[in-house]
Amino acid sequence: MAIGGTFSRADFPKLYAQRLAFLDKLIGPNDWPEVEKQWESLFNVETSGKMREEHLMYGGFGSFNLLEENEAVQYDQIVEGPKKTYTHALYGLGFQIGYLAAKHDLDGLIKKHAPELGRSCRMTIQTLAASFWNGIFDTQKTADGLYYASASHTYLRGGGTWSNAATLNPVLGHSSLETGLVAFQNQKDLMGNPMPLPYEKLLIANALEPLAHELLKSGMRHDTTTHANSFLTGKLTPMVWPFLTTSTMWVILAPKQYTKIYWYWNIKPETDHGFDFDTSAAKTKTLFASCFGATDARGSYCSSGAGS
Repeated sequence: MAIGGTFSRADFPKLYAQRLAFLDKLIGPNDWPEVEKQWESLFNVETSGKMREEHLMYGGFGSFNLLEENEAVQYDQIVEGPKKTYTHALYGLGFQIGYLAAKHDLDGLIKKHAPELGRSCRMTIQTLAASFWNGIFDTQKTADGLYYASASHTYLRGGGTWSNAATLNPVLGHSSLETGLVAFQNQKDLMGNPMPLPYEKLLIANALEPLAHELLKSGMRHDTTTHANSFLTGKLTPMVWPFLTTSTMWVILAPKQYTKIYWYWNIKPETDHGFDFDTSAAKTKTLFASCFGATDARGSYCSSGAGS
């Protein structure tokens, strides 16, 4: 590599054995500010000490009966529902440093590896968490075997279906968001009883942030010139998440403690170090094991925003 010539990617490894006098600072991914761990506000994060976790749904008792004097009480029983299994998966990545590189690392390149490995781990976790939300219409299923966003979820007692998916998947707008809030509050529990859960946030990608601001922060409707007061003002807190891959999707969500969406840590990220005996290369690896998903879709109202 000629001094003063073009610094190519192929030349980068040579920095381990050759100190460049003109090198002032290394700028890598870990030098940039990182997005907060937003994903944790969307999951009930729990710890698991088993290879897998199972959730069994069940329906409670029916309504009380009116009894006449000396009439016998009727006895009911709990109804077993579907089951959801969470199976942990193992993830890992590592790097190794040659013997001479470790001996002569004058520019501190080696110490840069550990922070970059940590950043890679955090980005992987965020991407995995986002993959649940990116797949709620076509890959992620609840205990009833249906996609998380579905119009055909079933009750455990009395039959019938319920929906947490917007009809025709409308784009985000004043009318569609009003409809979503009303539908959200009309949700029912496993037995078909009213279940008015509180709504809290509007999950969206970056592209919808300006519109969400107009809808939720303005005191007047943005879609009329009559200066009508807006029903939507302050109703939801926008959660803008850059890891979402669908720019049109919007989801109304209850606080996470009112949902059945889970992230299980089986092994939280842990880092090990060692040496290869034959080469004396130093090796570092980080592993973690986890699983995630949803047992039930209550506490949400979802639209892909596709308008179809």
